[in-house]
Amino acid sequence: MIAIASSNRHRHASHTRALAWRVIRDPAAAGARNMALDHALATCLQGDEGVLRLYAWERPTVSFGRNEPTAGLYSIPRAEALGVDYVRRPTGGRAVLHDREVTYSVVAPIRALGGARAAYRSINEALAAALASLGASVALAEDAGPTALDAGPCFQSPAGGEVVADGNKLVGSAQARIGGALLQHGSIMLAGDQSILGELCGSEHDHPSPATLSSLVDVVRATDVIEAVAGQMEASFRGDWSQAGYDGLEVAEADRLESERYTQDSWTWRR
Repeated sequence: MIAIASSNRHRHASHTRALAWRVIRDPAAAGARNMALDHALATCLQGDEGVLRLYAWERPTVSFGRNEPTAGLYSIPRAEALGVDYVRRPTGGRAVLHDREVTYSVVAPIRALGGARAAYRSINEALAAALASLGASVALAEDAGPTALDAGPCFQSPAGGEVVADGNKLVGSAQARIGGALLQHGSIMLAGDQSILGELCGSEHDHPSPATLSSLVDVVRATDVIEAVAGQMEASFRGDWSQAGYDGLEVAEADRLESERYTQDSWTWRR
């Protein structure tokens, strides 16, 4: 694992472009709405803007990576019985159960944070520093090469550069390039595990439990995590930071994407 050194954070941040950053703190929403909003922010991004969005989920929801094989693998009746929804993300990666977590998304011009690989690293460094400020002992996982889409759920094993604690993934993240924008979003685990994924796909194998903040810190509240992440992102990335919401174009695009893509079985079960 790679230790989190402040000098590394400053070095990566120094290669980023100053942006006009907007911080959006959203209430819990359905999975389709959450994915539509993240996608719309990327689609509508203008000029030297950046967005940090922090949000939650109305119901336990399994999100699939954009190209992850799922058709015939996950049970719809079983999910309905358990009160779990399904949605497919605009980003890559593997299945994640969103439940007891804080979810973040970062949207920025594709080159403003140094490109996709550099952005992944610097965003995860900022996340690690934020969680360390809450008392969690964290690190970044060593790069072990790309992970196959059929390698199991997202939290089964960390990818290189992801935030881990005691060798287990604490923050799972995924990226997509949408037009000229980079979207990176991910789950910061507060509590719970991902075991329900095995029930939904009929797996008889136990999956390693992810790290959780509740196991690392005596008292953890979602509001504390949100404030720590927002504060550290502002410290890590140059520019002007403000609290704001959505403009009309973003809301209209999110409405369209939710209706035409993220609520449609043809998208959710496309593979």
